Amino acid sequence: MKLVGLGSYEQRLAVSGRTLLECQGFDGGWGLTLSSVSSIVHTSEVLAVLRAAGIGGSPVRAALGFLSGAVEEHCRPRQKGGRGENTRFVCFGLTGLLYFPEFFTQPQVCGTAAWCVDWLEEHRIEQGWPEVVGIDDTSLRQTALAVLAMARLRDVVDGLGPDLVLPDGTNTSALVERAAALVEHGLAGLLYHRRSSGAWGWRTYVETAPSPSKTALCLLAVDAARWADRTLEVGGVDGSPVLLPADKVVAEAGNWLLRHHSRWETFVEDDKDVQGTAWEHMAYALGVQAALRAGANPGDQRLIRAWKLMDELWDGEAGLWSEPGASGRRATIRAAYYSVCAYEEARTRVAQLGMTGRAEASASLEVPPTPLREVSLFSDGTQLVVSTTEAAVTCTLTRRLFDLAVLLHHHPAGLTVRRLAALMHVAPSSIPKYVQRINAAISREFNGAPVRLIVTCQTPEGSGYQLALPAEGRGSAGRPG
Repeated sequence: MKLVGLGSYEQRLAVSGRTLLECQGFDGGWGLTLSSVSSIVHTSEVLAVLRAAGIGGSPVRAALGFLSGAVEEHCRPRQKGGRGENTRFVCFGLTGLLYFPEFFTQPQVCGTAAWCVDWLEEHRIEQGWPEVVGIDDTSLRQTALAVLAMARLRDVVDGLGPDLVLPDGTNTSALVERAAALVEHGLAGLLYHRRSSGAWGWRTYVETAPSPSKTALCLLAVDAARWADRTLEVGGVDGSPVLLPADKVVAEAGNWLLRHHSRWETFVEDDKDVQGTAWEHMAYALGVQAALRAGANPGDQRLIRAWKLMDELWDGEAGLWSEPGASGRRATIRAAYYSVCAYEEARTRVAQLGMTGRAEASASLEVPPTPLREVSLFSDGTQLVVSTTEAAVTCTLTRRLFDLAVLLHHHPAGLTVRRLAALMHVAPSSIPKYVQRINAAISREFNGAPVRLIVTCQTPEGSGYQLALPAEGRGSAGRPG
């Protein structure tokens, strides 16, 4: 299997990071193109790319400063109309502030985040949020964006710990509760408008053709809410609601995207909800990201054309991805953001499935992992003692990685990715990364030997992870903190 472009992705990501730093505006932001006026949307998108590229420091602080000052000003009421009071600007602005959680306790960042929560609480309507304040018509895209932003805020603030008073006076526990309530509100609206096909249409309340980009966004929003262990009422808009597990909602949307890949694999989809301005989604990348999040294999033949297009859209001269269009290709922040999101999702799935991301190695070249004999975990020091038939080592992990090991220690049959994510209060995409880090740490202690503590497994609820040792090899274990 070969994922077109993934082999070059790391280098291209680094080049993109340098390009973006060189073109950062004096106000700290970026616009659609490298020479455009700074905007909330595209500055947020750049922060996602910089996060993936491992770039931080003063450029990020400047960008966060731009967003902190721009969101409230941009969303103030305008007597002559305009785009100021659109839900998207609040959602993009808040999401951008959260790509670097280490800066969240800065007064201007947490203060703006709290303002965004106030705004979304004030302007929510039945079934979600509108495209523009004053229009009593739910927008699927804006509601999905709000759910994604609130879910990210919930996770970031929850990670700070309970009852911490932030510099703006906000209590973390109270903020988590408010964010969670908004997630529930938005998800109920999205699920109400979900169609029996498993997809979402391009408009609410009326029967329209399914929209690939909105189906992908709604899938990501449902997944981010982490309702994996709940049964949900779905499809009330057509008068025939059904009860489905959240995992099935995500899976059916992913299957719809794969079955109808020809509708989005090389296309940019316009947004018919938006009037008076062109608003487009890079469906070829967004569809890939969502299908992978739902559990698709990155090497699925139905994704090949989309991977090939993203590879071809790399503009080496500009140092950025370009986007297709009737007027010719141009390098844009938007294209870079969507492409990076798709490739990052692919890297997560590659790690989860144990694939290389390049042509599959011959089985004869693979070194079988060294079998384990016993594992003991000691919660007071977050230490693991791992032994094989030939040696034993002690490995110290971070608290979060240790908690993952303890959870699997207490569940010999394994746990699904979504269940692990729910128990650890993290995004499902984080679990494969944690597994990689644990296995890498164990291997280092064995001087690079192929020793793996955690392996993939199949549970009755779906694919997941378990400890790579027999039940009799399970020593003592602490409990997650």
